Amino acid sequence: MDDLNLHLQIVVKAACTYPKNTCQHRQAINDLLRSLLKSGRIWSPSAENDNNDDIYEEALQKTMLNLVNKTLCEKYDPEQGLFLHWFNKCLENKYKDEIRKVKRYQDRIQSVLENDEMSIDMIDKLVSPIDATLLTQIWESFKQWITEDPDNVLKNCHIRNNPKANCQLLAELKLIMGKEWQEIADTVGSPQGSLRSHWNRKCEPLLQKWLAENQKLFGEENNER
Repeated sequence: MDDLNLHLQIVVKAACTYPKNTCQHRQAINDLLRSLLKSGRIWSPSAENDNNDDIYEEALQKTMLNLVNKTLCEKYDPEQGLFLHWFNKCLENKYKDEIRKVKRYQDRIQSVLENDEMSIDMIDKLVSPIDATLLTQIWESFKQWITEDPDNVLKNCHIRNNPKANCQLLAELKLIMGKEWQEIADTVGSPQGSLRSHWNRKCEPLLQKWLAENQKLFGEENNER
């Protein structure tokens, strides 16, 4: 056993010797967390997941919080292995939980978009543990982005030879106003089939990109491994 693992095992034993909520217990936990953060040996995802830094940080914070609040003395058994290995496994599991949570949320958004069901009652269709007020805020911000289109990303993406049939107007008519495709076709002057094709190939990816970049997630708690 190297010096780091020896130190961690000693601190863990000390922390669990004292009753929870005592000064001695808190001091030992703080020492444990400082040692972990300084060690440079905390698990981190592989290089291909570098774009998930925010998710990793969330997982790390939750794992440490669980360590402080409940899991250390209740769930860690020194007889089963080193604390550092146990902590890293908890962190890896939490990270995977967070990734799955994000994927489930994105799938819900994408499903609504693909089924042409996104409208002002989107909140009712997204059955989710995510805070309803927060989801409403996302929807309002989404509508604002569509109507203002500050970078003209949506407006500049239109059917060839018909600038009126652009993603901004299509999104306003379809998502915000809830118009049917035939009504939209009559409004913009392009065939319904062309509009659907343009929507699926060009507009939806732009909308989904905004949602993916701007969504705010609240954690649905998963049981610790």
